[in-house]
Amino acid sequence: MRIIIDTDPGTDDAVAILIALANFNDDEILGITTVAGNVGVKVGTRNALRILEQAGRNNIKVYEGESSPLKRELLTAEWVHGTDGLGGVPFPEPSKTEEDIDAVTFLKEEILNSEEKVTLCVLGPMTNIGKAIQEKPEIVSNIAQIVFMGGSAAGGNTTPAAEFNILVDPEATDIVLHSGAELIMMGLDVTHQAISTSDRIQNISDTKTKTSELLVGLMSRLANLEIVQKKFPDGTPVHDAFVTAYLVDSSLTEGNFVNVEVETSSELTLGQTVVDINEISGREKNVHWMNSVDDDKLFAIITKTSESLP
Repeated sequence: MRIIIDTDPGTDDAVAILIALANFNDDEILGITTVAGNVGVKVGTRNALRILEQAGRNNIKVYEGESSPLKRELLTAEWVHGTDGLGGVPFPEPSKTEEDIDAVTFLKEEILNSEEKVTLCVLGPMTNIGKAIQEKPEIVSNIAQIVFMGGSAAGGNTTPAAEFNILVDPEATDIVLHSGAELIMMGLDVTHQAISTSDRIQNISDTKTKTSELLVGLMSRLANLEIVQKKFPDGTPVHDAFVTAYLVDSSLTEGNFVNVEVETSSELTLGQTVVDINEISGREKNVHWMNSVDDDKLFAIITKTSESLP
């Protein structure tokens, strides 16, 4: 497998990246691209470098991406992830910097020239991916799949209609949804089914590595938010972890092949993903919409991650 991780780190992004680092080697992870979303892109880039530093994986290159959505002002979520993006969890300072070329250029060149098809792991807004496909649509033929965290069939977490990642850049999402690439959607419908309960947190903590401390800190930061506690009193979803955990074990989730569209113009429902669950629109199916999960398997992967990394 050849993967590129596109991310806006982000507490749950950090969990997802650590899962990838525990399960894929430096030849398999072609690079990490950063994008504005949870935090500004400069902060996100630093966080990607900090995560690699902790894991001892500085051979993996980081490419800084777009600082704003294709057509909109940036919406961020520091109130969830903290001003540092990682909720104050003490990842080390990086000993290297990002690469000179930008993320979109890297995506276009790396995907087009790869001898094997590339899987894109999209953990944040789709700005980088949408722009790369818009500028060089021929890269789609060399994309194995795009596994993304975003959207929902049943309401949002940022507005009543929209999930955060999609709301930040619905126009980029629209490009990706109509790109012809194989798309696997890990939306709120499935991520809300796996909760980091106290027993699961304890299992991670019991591995007694530095990574386990960081993972517990990341998930505890989310669980302690008042808005999360109201909906999930026993813990928190770890949304982005689904993307990389799925690459570790594709039996993790199940779903249906359906049509998914995104609202790009309505003031009321901007960023809504319209999932044709009942197949009534007549539109072409374009997304593998995941809607069930083996939640024990997800947290087993996270626990093994804490054992596998320093």
